[in-house]
Amino acid sequence: MKNKLECFIERISNFDILPASEKICLFTYFLSSEDDKSVTPAKVNECFSLLSLIPYSNISAYMGSKSTGKNAIFIKNKDGYRLTRNAKIDISSKINDVITTKPTNDLIPLSIVSETRNYIEEISRQMCCCFDYGLYDACFIMMRKLLETLIIDCFERHGVSNEIKENDQFFYLNELIQKYISSSYWNASRNLKNNIGKIKEYGDLSAHNKRFIAKKEHIIKIRMEAEQVIQEIILTIDYLTWNKELKDMKKV
Repeated sequence: MKNKLECFIERISNFDILPASEKICLFTYFLSSEDDKSVTPAKVNECFSLLSLIPYSNISAYMGSKSTGKNAIFIKNKDGYRLTRNAKIDISSKINDVITTKPTNDLIPLSIVSETRNYIEEISRQMCCCFDYGLYDACFIMMRKLLETLIIDCFERHGVSNEIKENDQFFYLNELIQKYISSSYWNASRNLKNNIGKIKEYGDLSAHNKRFIAKKEHIIKIRMEAEQVIQEIILTIDYLTWNKELKDMKKV
């Protein structure tokens, strides 16, 4: 954690001359950004210690006193403290930080991509955030990217990625889809065959057609089918087993 903390304070102007009380707020911001959990005074004190700084005399009392009233900085709960929304926005603006938005499951249940790969989870998170914020063209483009990435992963999982390459470059999505559907290494369902093209169609329109502006109803129209396609490919890949196999190989 020390290296990350050092990088964090490098982004803060005149950090060394800030009063210890202000550093409590900054450390709370840092710690809550790390794991999205409430922060205890003991963890804040650890930050002072890691940076060899003289800590505030009574961190617990300070955080408690700043968690009441209309100008409160902290919100107290059974697990510790969180920054108020205004305090969090104020700090993020000072350090040019971007507050990560937590996506909902309104587009697809994100549980279907959990324990896959970090890049699959991140693409899915961005896709769902785009839907939540009404960025529907961007949502379709991210959905298209997710589909393309999953198909490539599926061929790599089965050790046959050479079948979807030419001159060491992966095929375009249209051919990737055809290769996936016709592959003898797995049995693509009728549902997938009927609906996988819809993701590409709308993704292409959003990316390349200047006269097409995606609307919420366009996504709603194919949302269930897209979820089923994504889930089927993920189950075909079987990331849990694949990840375990790669982990075991590294041990050898």
